[in-house]
Amino acid sequence: MYMRFFNRNSLLVLSALLLFASCEHDEPVDPIKPVGERTVLVLTSEGHIYDQTGKLVVELPNCTYASEIIADGDDYFVAGVQSKDRVGYWKNGKWNTLHVDFIDDVDHWTYGIGKWDYYIFLLDPPNVLKNSGIFPLENCHDFIPADHALRVSEGKCYVIGYAFGDDDPDGHYLPVLFTNYKKEYLPMPEGARTGECQALYVYDRNHTVIGGLIDRMPAVWIDKQYQIYDISYPRDTVEGGFFYGRIETITMCNGHIYAAGFEIDQEGNLVATLWTDGIPAHYATKEGDNITSQAIEIYSYGNDVYMLTSEYHSDTNQYANYLWMNGQLMMTYPDIEASGFTVL
Repeated sequence: MYMRFFNRNSLLVLSALLLFASCEHDEPVDPIKPVGERTVLVLTSEGHIYDQTGKLVVELPNCTYASEIIADGDDYFVAGVQSKDRVGYWKNGKWNTLHVDFIDDVDHWTYGIGKWDYYIFLLDPPNVLKNSGIFPLENCHDFIPADHALRVSEGKCYVIGYAFGDDDPDGHYLPVLFTNYKKEYLPMPEGARTGECQALYVYDRNHTVIGGLIDRMPAVWIDKQYQIYDISYPRDTVEGGFFYGRIETITMCNGHIYAAGFEIDQEGNLVATLWTDGIPAHYATKEGDNITSQAIEIYSYGNDVYMLTSEYHSDTNQYANYLWMNGQLMMTYPDIEASGFTVL
């Protein structure tokens, strides 16, 4: 009797210990790495990838043009154009062909890439490719996508850009958002004539933060509600240039909106600008008549905000790219033209 009681209690204790160990194992692990353990990958349009120290990590094989790089855990994925006329993407530097049957024989140019679960999304206008599936964008005959036009949140796909309004006889561009391939024009103030969507951040499946411009001014749409941002240079002093400012890339961190792009100074030069909750600050390392600069991409990782800017010196015909973290310059990449970056 004693042995039977002991065995039963031993089994109960053992089961409790196993359950405790199982629960402890299943506790969520913080995926955010400390700063010193992160890897920043900077992508050039030629398909070269550099890390945060400036070291060349890989040259993508058979790459004609590389448009965007994203991360998923310790893996990275690149969209672009392959020289052998195949449709697909590079994963960790190796090419993966999508086996998709197209009705029409058209040129393929991917403007964006997204990942959710085991699905890969590629924007290949006029379609979004989801693994081997083809999903046409609604009424997109005049649609012009942004450079990084596609984002996915919990399986929901968003695409941005601009197009001529269906009822606009003057042919002005209007801001466009596709939600699961369905098209809509985003609202603008009464009397506004032109708008563009250039930057996209999505979260919690149904929430969007979009950047671009409205009538020459930098603008943001938060869940489709517009805000026009301030500029540093008074409009009556700006000479030349078509825009006063434009947002090219956007992210959120700790409830704050970080929108980056450029402003136009009094002489008509582009100046790299970051708007934090609508307040502008300049990130040009040099300014002058022969220098233009702009933000290429911004990315939030944990509590940190990374940004990549580009400068062009017309007198020497030289490019340089600059990597920033929380407003501090981390790395300079001379003589390259970056198209984006990500953090592993």
